[in-house]
Amino acid sequence: MGFRCLLSAVAIAMGTVLPALAESNVTSLAAKLQSWRDACSDPNPDLVIGYLADAMATGNIDVRKACLRQVLANDNVDVQSAALRVIVAGLPVIRFRLGELVKGRAGGRADEIITSLQHGLIFHGSDGDAASGTAQWMPLVRNATPVEGTVGTVTVFGSSIQWAGKCYYDDRNLFDCQLSADLAEGGTLTGTFTLWDMQFPASASLFD
Repeated sequence: MGFRCLLSAVAIAMGTVLPALAESNVTSLAAKLQSWRDACSDPNPDLVIGYLADAMATGNIDVRKACLRQVLANDNVDVQSAALRVIVAGLPVIRFRLGELVKGRAGGRADEIITSLQHGLIFHGSDGDAASGTAQWMPLVRNATPVEGTVGTVTVFGSSIQWAGKCYYDDRNLFDCQLSADLAEGGTLTGTFTLWDMQFPASASLFD
């Protein structure tokens, strides 16, 4: 067999093997996600929350989303509250989108802060405790990485969260800031972010 014929034979063989492998991987992933959906749809609320905690622990975003969708579809408010505690305690990062300024000053530093928030408000989470529904959140406002002194505690109250801490402006200035939001339909947290005397509508999808 000539060299070119050999290459053609190898290419044909690989052409049949690779699609088969791809199909196998896709099927395996689909089965895995379906197994999580089934588990997280269990009628036992205690098991459902346990499964969600396990899904979070995998570190796999697709697994987390698949499980969370099923859990939040549950009409049991206690299940939804417990799910929110698990999520808030386990998310390493969450992004809030801010609307137009609805209250407060403009000009000078205020304009700089507003500009910095146009791409969203990101919190880095740590030290989460699902049992108490708390975590330490550090906001990124004008800082690209978390800054010591800006950390604040976020706490889940039923289907709502409350956070208060400091937001970075420069190496000499930290401003008081707060966030309050409620769990809405579709796995969205909607509420208000306040920095200094400025107030913005804020929302975040738990499926980001």
